[in-house]
Formats: sequence, C-alpha cells, structure tokens
Amino acid sequence: MKSRVTGPQFDIHATSLLALTFTRPSDVLSNPALSNEQKRCVLAAWASDAFAVEDCPWLRQLPGSDVRIPVGDIFAALRQLDTEDEPPRGGGAAMRLAVPGEPAMAVGF
Repeated sequence: MKSRVTGPQFDIHATSLLALTFTRPSDVLSNPALSNEQKRCVLAAWASDAFAVEDCPWLRQLPGSDVRIPVGDIFAALRQLDTEDEPPRGGGAAMRLAVPGEPAMAVGF
C-alpha cells in the first residue's frame, strides 16, 4: 500500500540554491515572498553541516559568499519563526498519572 504525503514538497537542493540568494538570516525572515515554512527550510538548509566552515564548525558560509554567519544566528532566526507560528492546539506531552493504591517508589533503596 502506497502512502501519499500531503502538503507542499521542498527539494533540499532547490532550498539550498534559494539560500544562496540571502546574505543574513534576517534577510530570510524579512522576505515577504516566502511562507514561514519556506523560510524555515531555507534557514535549516543554511544551518546544515554542508555549509560549515572548515576548522570553524560554529560558522556557516554559503558557496560564493564572503560572509560567514554564526550558526547561533541561524538558530535564533529559526526560533523567531517558531514564536511567529500559532501555538499548538491542545494536548501536549503524555503524562503517566498515579494509579490509586500503587505504592510510591523510592529511588536508591
């Protein structure tokens, strides 16, 4: 049985090429032509180890660019996108509730 993926598909190579058109993570964030999902893909591609500067793994440099960007700046831009998105609806992490009559476990005994 084949499963179908819904929603837009992003080609990592195309996303990497799109990343080449920007100089700074803030340029990606301020681009009105990109959706938040597309911005996230561009920033994630840029943050990948494929663009790590040799001997400086905390920096990223796009091919053909003289600009070296701290990976922390890219992560900060990704976090900013996270705050712009709507919060998740209801739910959350599953919790294990105490069962009545179940003795409490002591650690280290």
